Amino acid sequence: PPADGALERVNSLASGAPPGPRAVRGADGDLVRALSTAPDCAGLLAVVARDAVDLLTDPVARAALRRCQGEDCHRLYLDTSRGGRRRWCSGEVCGNRERVARHRRRTSGTTGTNDPGEPRVLGPEKEIPPGVE
Repeated sequence: PPADGALERVNSLASGAPPGPRAVRGADGDLVRALSTAPDCAGLLAVVARDAVDLLTDPVARAALRRCQGEDCHRLYLDTSRGGRRRWCSGEVCGNRERVARHRRRTSGTTGTNDPGEPRVLGPEKEIPPGVE
């Protein structure tokens, strides 16, 4: 749950007035939605804050809210995956970083030391003697 101060800030921002929608004729004559005035920063923040209020007060949506498990990523996302087992905000960015790091750890063949006198362990019962590369 958000801290009380953060909740007050969201509520304060949500109380702002975003530009109202209007129905206008598009180039093809069909009715389209347009804003009554150009949005300012406070109006845009009001829209985002209202979405946050909707998210925080909807038990189903709130239950799907997750924090990305990517290293150094602090993003939140809605897990809409079939089994609810998504781990990253983006499989293409955070997920790929983790998969690449895991692959590098698996294929590097090092024990984590840089001492050239120690044998490198390549896997179960596979060892390269010092000085043989």
